[in-house]
Amino acid sequence: MSKTVAIIGMGRFGLSLVESFSKNNIDTIAIDHIKERAEKAGVYTPYLVVCDSTNEEALKEAGVHNADHVIVAMGQDEDFNISTSIVTVIKLKKIGCKKITVRLDDDTFLETMNLIGADDIIFPLKIASDKLANKLSSNSIVDYFKMTNDFDAYEIIVDEDFNELAITKLNARAKFLINILIIKRNGKVVVPNRETIIMPLDHLFIFGQKKDINKITKFFENK
Repeated sequence: MSKTVAIIGMGRFGLSLVESFSKNNIDTIAIDHIKERAEKAGVYTPYLVVCDSTNEEALKEAGVHNADHVIVAMGQDEDFNISTSIVTVIKLKKIGCKKITVRLDDDTFLETMNLIGADDIIFPLKIASDKLANKLSSNSIVDYFKMTNDFDAYEIIVDEDFNELAITKLNARAKFLINILIIKRNGKVVVPNRETIIMPLDHLFIFGQKKDINKITKFFENK
């Protein structure tokens, strides 16, 4: 049985979520109180709803309470938006929504959202800034994925002048306290084992604490 996600707020972030879910074949309900914004999501989903998300009856009529997950994706560039997000979460809880994720632009209202019943909080602006900072901090970092507060995953590229090195000699877990999850080489994915050789221009997907990942990126840059 396919999952259904309702996304409230068709700004840039909400619209990008609808697009991403559609690529993963997830049924998505796109909701906004402005018709023109809701209609922009029509490229990605046929389920468009124009309604006030603080109106309990309107949410019920839209079938939001039947969704597996509801994401309140409104930005907080104005006081009106944060108050709307807060009331929206209260109404979603009241009509029995199973899981609610809320976008916040900073942690000012984090405690409030937790108290009124939000299941998860996302900070897209912080994620974007962290991602950019991490990508620019090293020439070898191609991409960055925040996993938890303490652990991150990185895609790094091995320098073209790097000398081939057996993964057993690298001994990444003991020396650097990180794990190499997969290696992407010439468009193919390699699951590393004891026989694997790390080669120039390999893309390594590594997982560990940020302070330890920095050590291994420096290793590949200085080798």
